Amino acid sequence: MALLQIVKYGDPILRTPAKEIPKVSSKIQKLAADMFDTMYASVGVGLAAPQVGENKRLFVLDCSSDEQPLPQLVFINPVIIKKEGALISWEGCLSFPNVFIDVKRYSKITVRAKDVKGRTFTLTPEPESLLCRAIQHELDHLNGILFIDHLIDRFGAEAMLKENGLPAIDPNMILPEPDLDQILQCSI
Repeated sequence: MALLQIVKYGDPILRTPAKEIPKVSSKIQKLAADMFDTMYASVGVGLAAPQVGENKRLFVLDCSSDEQPLPQLVFINPVIIKKEGALISWEGCLSFPNVFIDVKRYSKITVRAKDVKGRTFTLTPEPESLLCRAIQHELDHLNGILFIDHLIDRFGAEAMLKENGLPAIDPNMILPEPDLDQILQCSI
């Protein structure tokens, strides 16, 4: 397999909504395999096709740990069909080297997608799990949304981006999330 180049924050492809994959071909299967190799070499748990310069609705995940081995997962043309609850999640991203910030996420989701063989599946990960948060993070990449768009502390995030030589946050890209804000406020 091949290692792919991971694009960094500031590359326009990260803000471009990805295109549907009409057919799961051998080319798509090879891309998924190469994405796993790239993700492992970069010590990540997820990687979306736009992060390797491919404008396709595809991401890969491996949220295994020593305590909880999980299978590799490929998501093609994924859609969240149910979401509820809210949590604050500490996240990083392979396109943002050395940047970690708190973001808002749903605490429980259900996603529908196709696997690497083109079969449709539905998955409801354990609420608040790494898998639940990673699905949301990677699916955002397919929609041109980045984890910094869900930030809690803009000034802290700005400082971390600057410290790592990355572009500043575009305030117009910060998502209004009144439903998540309301849930989080009620839980304080």
